[in-house]
Amino acid sequence: MPYYIRALGFRRQITVLIFVLFLTELARARPESALSARHVQRPGDLRESYNFIIVGGGTAGLALADRLTESKKHTVLVVEYGQFANTSDPSTIGQRMSMIPSVPQTKLQNRVTNINVGYCVGGSSAINGMAVMRGSKRDYDIWVELGNKGSTWTWKGLLPYFKKAIHFVPPDLVLAADFNITYDLDVWGQYRDTRVYASYPGGLNSSISLDIVRDGHAGTHGVFYYPLSVDPKTRDRSYSRTGHWDGLNRPNYDIITGSRVNKILFDKQNTATGVQFVPTNGSSSFPTTLKAKKEVILSAGAIHTPQILHLSGIGPASLLRKAKITVRVDLPGVGANFQDHPIGPRVTFTYGTQPRLEPINSTLPQSEGKGQGLVAFLNLRTVVPKSFPAIARRYASQSPSAYLPANTAREVIGGYKAQQAILAREMADPNSKTAFLNHIIPALAPGGQPINLHITSRGTVSINTTHPDSAEPVIDYRALSNPTDMDVMLSFISFLRRFWLEGELGRKYRVTEVSPGANVTGEEDLKEFTRGGYSPQGWHPVGTAAKMRRELGGVVDDELRVYGTKRLRIVDASIMPLLIGGTTQLRP
Repeated sequence: MPYYIRALGFRRQITVLIFVLFLTELARARPESALSARHVQRPGDLRESYNFIIVGGGTAGLALADRLTESKKHTVLVVEYGQFANTSDPSTIGQRMSMIPSVPQTKLQNRVTNINVGYCVGGSSAINGMAVMRGSKRDYDIWVELGNKGSTWTWKGLLPYFKKAIHFVPPDLVLAADFNITYDLDVWGQYRDTRVYASYPGGLNSSISLDIVRDGHAGTHGVFYYPLSVDPKTRDRSYSRTGHWDGLNRPNYDIITGSRVNKILFDKQNTATGVQFVPTNGSSSFPTTLKAKKEVILSAGAIHTPQILHLSGIGPASLLRKAKITVRVDLPGVGANFQDHPIGPRVTFTYGTQPRLEPINSTLPQSEGKGQGLVAFLNLRTVVPKSFPAIARRYASQSPSAYLPANTAREVIGGYKAQQAILAREMADPNSKTAFLNHIIPALAPGGQPINLHITSRGTVSINTTHPDSAEPVIDYRALSNPTDMDVMLSFISFLRRFWLEGELGRKYRVTEVSPGANVTGEEDLKEFTRGGYSPQGWHPVGTAAKMRRELGGVVDDELRVYGTKRLRIVDASIMPLLIGGTTQLRP
């Protein structure tokens, strides 16, 4: 058992593991012949029981299983919906993900968004964009305000586990010198036994000259180059399967694939005793049940974790009764508080005088695309220096329930009220370190799509009450339901115009606007432009089983235990109460 678990004792073992599990979208894929832990393909070959059963073999689930089996004291089973997949070939990405349609978005011209979910061993870490971007210090510190008394979920409390979980590989000296790439090793780990990596590509795209912070992962954002989750030796995708499964020789670690968990089993005292699952290929409708001697751990992600809780009788009582499911725990926060990083419409420009921009190495492997440029994380004052106080005031003055779904439970309203106070404060603070705008600064063509890092709209994920056992969950982003998100997005568009047209760059390279076009200036026209190009999905879904106080609509406590139950925890992105300003593959 590693020292950081042994020192705190078993009671907090799972909680400590959460700090390292999310940073596992890492390590290269090996052929299945290299697997040493046991891949079980038939339920009849499983043990009769396990100490821990983990539902979901994705980003978090495999990391957690790795840590729990390290000491050889515990038997662990991971139940995974998908199969093992070859991630070295980018053309196979469609075979390792599923696209679940949202409900039509009324504020987006009734468009439907397909939610991409990783359906393979490694989960969404096997299909993501591999960008490694940590949240700011402030992003994590504000979680404490929503948690239970004495919470240690702060930047200071989490940083040691960030460092333990990832092996940082600095850039090549020539690359670093040519592109002014700097980093702070005090905030990165370089443990030899950590098989998960953050590294820089073999080449970068040249970019425009901007002031760069020393390390955008050290708690303060700005403009910086970011590493990728790529194995520095093989240059293949680095993700949770190869970091926490491939090559492990542990007879106490099993995984069964092609299996869908449809229920958590409980005794009369609401103690989780095991799981029930069926094969995904339809070969049998007869369910398999397995016992967990110690705990069941849900790690199915922000989309499917609430669905499994609902099917198990945990969630809003009214929803469960409508689906004819016996209510075990009335927990209205399950499936509420759904958030993602929305991507705004494409704002594009063209150079009149083309800058000389050549990558150091234009023959990068497919895993690294065509290289990358800079990324900017900016607070609201930087984006709109004159109007940010007015945006903050309008948002702060809203009734907390005004833009939430009808009949939202009072606990969920209370939780949103607390979040609203936090976000309004960060918006209004001229010295806030909370970034609201994420903008990838392209090299070859100016412009881009702004990303809102802290949305104010809240969506829902719930079971299909007509076909609860077989249908995918009902997903409603409720995109732009809160008008503040439109205010912020219009501010981003205004900022991009100023940045590319009015500053030194615009004059030097004679930049002109292409989209939405110089003639599109009216507020209503810009809103319509935004609605037409706005995507509510940034591939970072969180919040549907939030770690908040129960009276605020929370689902788990600081130990990640599900309220109203025993021996059931949740370890995935659904527990994040608020989005961070970064990619969610780098989270505690």
